[in-house]
Amino acid sequence: MITRQVNIFFSGSKYRLKSALLCLLILLSGGLNAADPTNPYLIGRGIADVTGPSYGIQMWGFGRADQLTEGLHIRQRSRAFVIVQADDPTKRLVFVSADIGSVEHHITLSVIDKLQLRYGDTYSIDNVILSATHTHAGPGGYWHSRSDTGLDGGFYPEHFNVIVEGITASIVSAHEDLQPGNILLGKSRVADAGANRSVTAYRENPQEERDLYRENTPTEMTLLKFVDDSGEIAMLNWYALHPTAMNFYNPLISGDHKGYASLKMEQLRGSNYSDKNDFVAAFAQADPGDVTPNTNLNNTGPGETDVETTQIMGQRQLETALQIFANANDALTGPIETRQLYVNLANYEVEDNYTHTGTQTTCPSAYGYAFAGGSTEDGGGHFLFSEGMTEQSVILDFLIGLLTGAPKWTESVRECQTPKPILFETGTGDPSLQSQIRSVTVARIGQLVILALPTEVTTMAGRRLRAAVMSELGDWAKHIVLAGYANGYAGYVTTPEEYLIQHYEGGHTLHGRWTLPAYEQIASQLARSLNAGTTVASATPYDDWRGKSGQSRLFSGAMSPPPIGANYGDALVVGSEDRDKRTEYQRGEIVQAEFWSSNPTANYVTGNNYLRVEQKTSAGWQTLVTDGDWNTTVRWRSKGESLVATLTWQIPTNIAAGEYRFMHLGLDPKGFEFSGISGAILVK
Repeated sequence: MITRQVNIFFSGSKYRLKSALLCLLILLSGGLNAADPTNPYLIGRGIADVTGPSYGIQMWGFGRADQLTEGLHIRQRSRAFVIVQADDPTKRLVFVSADIGSVEHHITLSVIDKLQLRYGDTYSIDNVILSATHTHAGPGGYWHSRSDTGLDGGFYPEHFNVIVEGITASIVSAHEDLQPGNILLGKSRVADAGANRSVTAYRENPQEERDLYRENTPTEMTLLKFVDDSGEIAMLNWYALHPTAMNFYNPLISGDHKGYASLKMEQLRGSNYSDKNDFVAAFAQADPGDVTPNTNLNNTGPGETDVETTQIMGQRQLETALQIFANANDALTGPIETRQLYVNLANYEVEDNYTHTGTQTTCPSAYGYAFAGGSTEDGGGHFLFSEGMTEQSVILDFLIGLLTGAPKWTESVRECQTPKPILFETGTGDPSLQSQIRSVTVARIGQLVILALPTEVTTMAGRRLRAAVMSELGDWAKHIVLAGYANGYAGYVTTPEEYLIQHYEGGHTLHGRWTLPAYEQIASQLARSLNAGTTVASATPYDDWRGKSGQSRLFSGAMSPPPIGANYGDALVVGSEDRDKRTEYQRGEIVQAEFWSSNPTANYVTGNNYLRVEQKTSAGWQTLVTDGDWNTTVRWRSKGESLVATLTWQIPTNIAAGEYRFMHLGLDPKGFEFSGISGAILVK
């Protein structure tokens, strides 16, 4: 313990010494802006693995208890950016985009705790924004809840800790990467990448307001290009599109279309995820509350499969990002400022300026019938419920209580949430089942403003929020982005008009009809403070539930070892189950191999690798791709009492002819490493 404290002290001292020397150099040179006006900031980027348990864990997002992880398509990663005002290193901002469903606020608290152990008070809730891409193709089980089972299949401390460690590692890498640099901004429209899945609700907004916009979804991508003396080092963009292309039948971990786009852009720039100087490309989330990638609006399309739709939507974002990146020329200049508030939205008073109907009050959180009905355009939902339900049913209430044990709603909550028929309420009780305290941040990087909310914001709600913030700022504010799913998760935000007809998004707007005006009021307060240079302080601290939630075992029970005569990592005999007996393949074909394996959740770690495709060269076998590649998958299945891992690889069309092979890697039940090698794969 003493050694650790000493190490922490020297780590912090080293940082403070480095900052002091940097400031001295700036002063001696007459100021960084005077010496090098193209480098007004210190910039750093970092990336780390946050891949969840790959087998047997309920997936996050669709709420299906039978949608369990069976394997891995592409890895989940955390991408971090640290931006420091060069002439005042106390002014800085951390922005993270992580390939997970949501950043539960206890993740934010734990990451900040770890950063403060290393860097003192350099980082805090005031200047750290952790956002999720909102992929629905990742495992859950990392939410703290005051119920026994949690709200997403249980709480697994191991999974929570891996996410915290990974996000922290990406930020530490970005911090250690800090160097003088420039940030260039660009924008463009992304064509044919999303459709409004709730047009009926959107049309409830005033006609004169809708007439102001050509489209019923937010189609603009805003991109930041990071450049230092070595060249282009990173990219961060925001675009609104739900990551539900990998649908509710999918059992493989994936970053969905945003993970695809990040992976492909990083690979184009030569990243191999093992070098601290790797190019980092974050396709961050914006306000996609009613925007679906399933453009056929029936949980399909435009691809013939969910994987194809994921690739199409990712590719469209990628192509736009590459075009913006090549032409970005609006250099950000000016200070870095941040303002953050915690607000209790259980009974928050909203002024007439934002409701336009007199003073109104938000409600303790509650889910509506329409939440259970699901978004039909993206699949899911229970057959007893549907979008548009606005009448409470005695029979349904009885069934809900009987089947789920959910607490019955109180009449005061029912009246406040009108016309939402309440499925179950989570905001009353002592303690409540969900925290009612929400974190909101407004940040400035030069002429760019970032509004960070813990919510899924619909198209028109996002437009109103951005307008409310910009109306409080001076002429210096030229651009604004809304970063959703940031520093918490608090359901949806619809407009009051959309809320009244209770589509899925309205049923999941937790704090009632006046949720959007409440966020407008809070964001406007923060924007005024930022613009005036005044401070704000939270009247309510966050209610920290760490150590108080019920916990589940990540893995219970043991799979039997391979059958007698076989070992972990042994390849199954080709053709033993009428599988393809070929060893020769053409480019573009899919090849697979099977190995006796162990449960990857039993010895859960991240940053590891379950698959390699190796190429035979004159220097020996060389790794070509790993389990993080788009063209590979690893999938586990039971065979008798044992587990088999099926590895697949789609052979690239531009690959050289030659000899290749699979390698499967893992940990046995005792934690010892094993590996196995397939037969030859001859590509003609």
